Amino acid sequence: MKVSVIVPALNEERCLPHLLNSLAAQDYAGWYEVVVVDNGSSDGTTDVARQLGARVVPCSRKGVVFARQAGFDAAQGDIIAHADADNIVPTDWLSRIAHHFAEHPKDVAVCGVVAYLKEPLWHYPLSLFSRLLNSIHYAVLHRPFSILAANFAFRREALAEAGGYNTDLPQFGDEQDLLDRMARVGHVALDTTLVVKTSSRRFKGRLFQSVIGDNFSKTVVPLLLYKALGKIPSVQRDDIRVERSARLSMAMTAVLVISTVLVSTALYAYFVPTSSFFGKVYASAKTSEKVVALTFDDGPNEPFSSQILDILDSEGVKATFFVVGENAAYYPNTVRRIVREGHVLGNHAWSHSRVPMLLDPRYKELARAQKTLTDLTGANPTLFRPPYGQKTPWQLWEVKHERMVAVAWTVSANDPKQPSPEVIAQRVVSKARPGAIILLHDGGNTLHGANRANTVAALPMIIQGLRDKGYTFLTVPQLLKVQPYLSAGGGA
Repeated sequence: MKVSVIVPALNEERCLPHLLNSLAAQDYAGWYEVVVVDNGSSDGTTDVARQLGARVVPCSRKGVVFARQAGFDAAQGDIIAHADADNIVPTDWLSRIAHHFAEHPKDVAVCGVVAYLKEPLWHYPLSLFSRLLNSIHYAVLHRPFSILAANFAFRREALAEAGGYNTDLPQFGDEQDLLDRMARVGHVALDTTLVVKTSSRRFKGRLFQSVIGDNFSKTVVPLLLYKALGKIPSVQRDDIRVERSARLSMAMTAVLVISTVLVSTALYAYFVPTSSFFGKVYASAKTSEKVVALTFDDGPNEPFSSQILDILDSEGVKATFFVVGENAAYYPNTVRRIVREGHVLGNHAWSHSRVPMLLDPRYKELARAQKTLTDLTGANPTLFRPPYGQKTPWQLWEVKHERMVAVAWTVSANDPKQPSPEVIAQRVVSKARPGAIILLHDGGNTLHGANRANTVAALPMIIQGLRDKGYTFLTVPQLLKVQPYLSAGGGA
């Protein structure tokens, strides 16, 4: 079998070598070619493609569907395989595709799955859900629910019979349309063991857009349109099984829509620190005054907590410390010093673990830490900061029930990774705005002695830099206009 691999590319100079090198290493003994379709690149994409043995085909009309059509028109293979420029394919990818078509002469197409390199934690449940739904749909209806063009192959004559690519869909919905029209021609197989790796660049720094925007614009909405408008295997024939298949497919689409909405909303509410979906969370104060609040998480942690307290004392700045109960019990004198010197004590749970917030509906970590802090200092903190900024409904219900206030942040220096003091200071000073709550760390979860030397060194620069810009410092309760500690009867 002759196989043509079509790769649409727009400014893929950096990613393309990884794909092309993996294609050059294929163990396929038959004839194959790699067609890189340049969709108007302004970098060295075409030079890289030619240097690594690919055939370059230009496509002046912007849009991935136009690029794929141009590649299809230029391809010489009997089998057309789709790949994205940021893929890395296994050495047996082409041989397995060819073997599948040889073993299944009635199949018109086969799709595999993708594994995202360095996939963000928040995206993993979506990937898992998508794979599971596809597998169930295939087991019940004998066709995939959806395909990814990053790992899809088909017989050339099948696409020709289906009418080619639908260039009315140059951006969104083209993959689902391709699947639906291919399924009218013949059987489309799903092979969950045919796996290619691809980058996670489309997700990085885009949680809301990826979870909500991309899922709805590129997946849910197109699926709804295609299913609702009859873009499914034709039910015009007198074929009860086909009609039943269509109805089941539409029902599963409804399941996908509802599940996607619920999963996306839950992930957003859980992972985004400023989200108040599960309960009110304060991340800043609404004010035009140039005031900010310094906060320190994960302490006490010696000697760094004491060094930070020394700097704050010398600078005349009061801060808010969200302390971990377990650490407070280990360093009781530091906790007492925080209160004695006029700083504010906040609750940061007992163990800083995700497990209790996910599995304990009573979230006893809150009360355990609160009791420890009260026993040590006589102060009953009003403020609570969820570990990692991650929240569950039952966790925030307990916060509200105890009449406490949940606090996130506006500005983070990401100092747990300990970049240089200059970088930490620059991140804080450059991002500060009136009413901001600034997140720094004097500890590291429950790791005693976690190195926070760079945070300590950055603190004087942060204070001076903010003062130079006209800012003054408040504690979080001053900023939010709440009492720092609860009264004996409860309530701020």
